[in-house]
Amino acid sequence: MANNKRMGTAAYLSYNPSTSNFDLKQPILYQLPNPAVFGPGPYPLFVWTPGTYEAFVDPLSLLFVSQMAKRGFLAASVQYSNTQMMAQTCTAYTQRAQGIFDGARSTSAVSTLCALSTAQCSQGVVTAGISQGGMLAVLARNYAPSVKAAYGLSAGDINQAGVGIDLTACMGKQNTTIPANRLTIVNGQADPAFGSQASTQGASGFTCPSGSSQCWSPDGSGAGWYLVQNSEVTDGTADHCYIDVGGCNDKFDPHWMPTATSNWSLGPNLDWLSTFGTRRVLSSSGQ
Repeated sequence: MANNKRMGTAAYLSYNPSTSNFDLKQPILYQLPNPAVFGPGPYPLFVWTPGTYEAFVDPLSLLFVSQMAKRGFLAASVQYSNTQMMAQTCTAYTQRAQGIFDGARSTSAVSTLCALSTAQCSQGVVTAGISQGGMLAVLARNYAPSVKAAYGLSAGDINQAGVGIDLTACMGKQNTTIPANRLTIVNGQADPAFGSQASTQGASGFTCPSGSSQCWSPDGSGAGWYLVQNSEVTDGTADHCYIDVGGCNDKFDPHWMPTATSNWSLGPNLDWLSTFGTRRVLSSSGQ
């Protein structure tokens, strides 16, 4: 783990499904950049939202926090009420996103973090998350205008698993305020929920020919979407947890880990996010 002197904790009032109010106290973990590299601060803010049933201090959350702190951000991971049900509706997503990102409420997570003396949210706020947390990361700018860019993993506007849930009312690009050229979504092609081109590009806002595995903004910003192919992952199945080998187990795929350079890998996407979504160095082959 990072130098404990650069780690901190805070708390905020999240959406509470038991009361339908924003009165559920939840923890935040954050890490400051190395001041010898990035100066004494204050710093721009990164917010990570974990997926359903995942903890804000699990290995995946800590990886995102440490990687964004290395890129000069006050990097935070936020817990929220994420254990109620596996298949979320638009109401659930928007309530939780508002609880975390409502810039008009002083007790939200983003307001709590922006109030830290080491944060300078006017420099920029960026978000990332996976699964349910990926949906919240994409929705963040609906409630926090300071959000400059978002990176969603395993997220889309139609949940095709089971009976299927149409989420276009909240996740369709026409209903999210993050500009399409500041949003990247990466899904696995074998994800039973969001693994289709239709669901991925519906949330992204960029449309490419049928059968495409990646689609990037024509303005060169590097925003867009990527459907990870089964052939690209170690276990041969690019599922909902395509970042892991053998299921959702935090055994991270080496093709995704920070040293990997594919367009769907962690490092290139965080490099893009840390520029506030304004540029990306793309691999010509995608791999």
